Formats: sequence, C-alpha cells, structure tokens
Amino acid sequence: MLNNKYFIGCLLLATVFSSCSKTDSYDIQGDPEVKFFTSNTSAGNAPQNAISYSVVNIPNVSAGGLQNLSTTMPATIKFPVYATKPVSKDVVIGAQLDTSLIAKYNAANNTNYASFPAGVLTADGLMAHIINGTTTSADSIAINTDLAALNTLTGTAYMAPIRLTTVSSPEVGGITTNITQITYIIANVEQRRIKYLAVAADALGTLITPRTSWIPTFTPAPTTVGNVLDGLTTTFSRWVASPGQFDVNMQTTQNVTGIRLFTATSATQTPTKVDVYLSNDGIKYDLIGSPLRANLTYASSYNYILFYKAIPAKYIRVILYYSTSTNTQNFRLVEFDVYAN
Repeated sequence: MLNNKYFIGCLLLATVFSSCSKTDSYDIQGDPEVKFFTSNTSAGNAPQNAISYSVVNIPNVSAGGLQNLSTTMPATIKFPVYATKPVSKDVVIGAQLDTSLIAKYNAANNTNYASFPAGVLTADGLMAHIINGTTTSADSIAINTDLAALNTLTGTAYMAPIRLTTVSSPEVGGITTNITQITYIIANVEQRRIKYLAVAADALGTLITPRTSWIPTFTPAPTTVGNVLDGLTTTFSRWVASPGQFDVNMQTTQNVTGIRLFTATSATQTPTKVDVYLSNDGIKYDLIGSPLRANLTYASSYNYILFYKAIPAKYIRVILYYSTSTNTQNFRLVEFDVYAN
C-alpha cells in the first residue's frame, strides 16, 4: 500500500511540473497582450503600409503657377485601426502626423519624399474607436484634404506619416512596435507640360519656317538618311533598332509651344512612346514629358505633341520608342516641325 501511495504521489508531482513547463513555454512563445496596428496594401514601389494617390498638375496659363488637372485623392483620407485580439472594453486609439519620419525613411531607402505644404492635409485630433469584444475600429482615422490646394504641390513625391500614439485604457493593450504602427500617406505628382490628345487647332503659335539653317543629328546613325526638315513626306531617315534619337539645333532660341511629327502613314505604326527634351545650351536637357501613343492624336499622318505653355529653347531632342511588333521599316522619322510663338 505504501508503495502504491508513493507511486501515485510521484505521478501527481510529475503532472504539476509538466503543467508548469507548458505554461512557461506559452509565455515565451506568445504575447498575450493586445496590440493595436493598421494594415494597408501598398501599391507599386510605395512604402510598406502606405496609401498612395496620384496628382496631375499643369501650367496655369492665365494666372501663372500651376493648376490641378486631376487627382485620385479624396476629400477625406480614411483607414481603420485593428487589434490582435478582441478588446476587453471600449478603447480609443489616438494618432498623429509625424513628419520627422520622412527624413528617416528617405535616408534608409534612398528616396526623396517631401512633406506636404501647409494647408494640404489637416491631421488634427486623429482617433479611432474599437468597441468591447471586437478587433476592428468602428470608425476610421480621418485626414482631411484641401483639394483646392493641390496646385501647391510643385515636387514629384510627398509623404505624410501617420503614427499610432496613444491608447485610452493602457490596461487593454498597447501600440505595436513594428511598421504597422505607421501609415504612410503618399502623393505621386506629375507636372504635366504636354497636353494629351491635343489636335492641330490646340497649337499655340505657328509652325516655324524656314528650317533650312537647322542642324539635325541622329543617334544611332540611320541606315537610310533623308532630310526631315524639307517639308516633303517622300524623304525620311530610318533606324534599324528602337529607340531612335533625333536632335536639332534651331540656331536661335524659340518660344517652343509644341512639335509635329510625321513618322508613319498608319496610326498603328507610330512610336509607342516619345521622350521630349528641351535645352538652351545643348548640354543640359530638360525632360518635358514622355507621352505614350495613346496620349497623342494621330491625324493626316501627323502626331501632335503640344505644350500648355511656351518654353524657351534652342535645342530639341526626341527619343522615339517602338514596340517589338513594329516592322523595322517603320523605325523612321519623315518630318519634324516645331510650333512657336
């Protein structure tokens, strides 16, 4: 009987130790504390946990400066807050704009995001409420946007880091320490100077004539060499590969308002993209835009690349890109005209 009692006692003791061991293991492997975080799907090359928007600004011809053409930004940017487990009571999660994170992000990722100009975003009193027993906020963090101020965005990329900062009842849980404590509001801005789908009637000024003194250069050297400044559509220069580059020195500075290209007699054989550069010294070139075939009007064998506003330049460079399905016989330039006022 004594031996049986001894055996049972040992068995009970072993069970107790075994239970303690499992509890210790749980404490080490899992975090029982509720954590609050945000979760946003980032598109393209945007930062992790980002909400990205596009903005297109164009020159304001009548008043100077810029005017906004289009944007995907809403009047109010909203995103919810989440908890890793159902909360034990109603709780309010606070957030704030933290612009100090922009420099840190740029340094770590070799980017050049700028802070939004004052007045574009209003990020005061940011908060979201999570109701007892739930894991998703009943409302959202809400940042107001002044859409009328988007014309103040003169750069190419802007960032507004919104960081979760406070919990109304700390005993309920805490803010996560990983990247999901920050939501990055991103605006990618296009400063568009070329008017898409413009027609001949949209051209400012007139075609420059004559062009006999202009000096053309082709890169690479064309296999078929013809005059593209003679006003004739029977002469042309042809490359053997895409892309082909054409430079012209107009000899004097002109107020350039656009370009007219004759490359093919079929819209399906025109360049798939055209890079347009202007320069005053033939050394430093400014990229004016890169319209796609779909952005350009094709009429009477011409493509029209027209500017919203005149840009002074002495040198013009265009780089013509073609699809792999385009017959190499159409890697060519027939006529190159320039509008100016």
